Amino acid sequence: MIKLVALVRKKRGMTAGAFRAYWLETHAPLAAAIPGMRGYRINIAGDPGDMAPAGYDGSAEIWFDDRASMEAGLGSPEGDIAGDDTVHFTESIEFLVTEEHVILPKVAAS
Repeated sequence: MIKLVALVRKKRGMTAGAFRAYWLETHAPLAAAIPGMRGYRINIAGDPGDMAPAGYDGSAEIWFDDRASMEAGLGSPEGDIAGDDTVHFTESIEFLVTEEHVILPKVAAS
């Protein structure tokens, strides 16, 4: 399993509410249509309270079986449509290709 993590900055001048609405209601269905995806999660930044604000307004996590599946999905017509749509709500996106290590909840040994 491979996970693509996208670190997202909202488009300049866009309100937090408009960013949230566009990402969840317009972009997410386009991205969810990418073939080969095994999971898709959007994380939108909230009020950091006493902590310093992050340099990002949100992140997305997208799971694929392997790198070949990821490259095929992202290079598909659906991947192109979702990629082209990001200009409507993002200023920038940085990508991390990761291998997940689950710490909690602990998985029982078999």
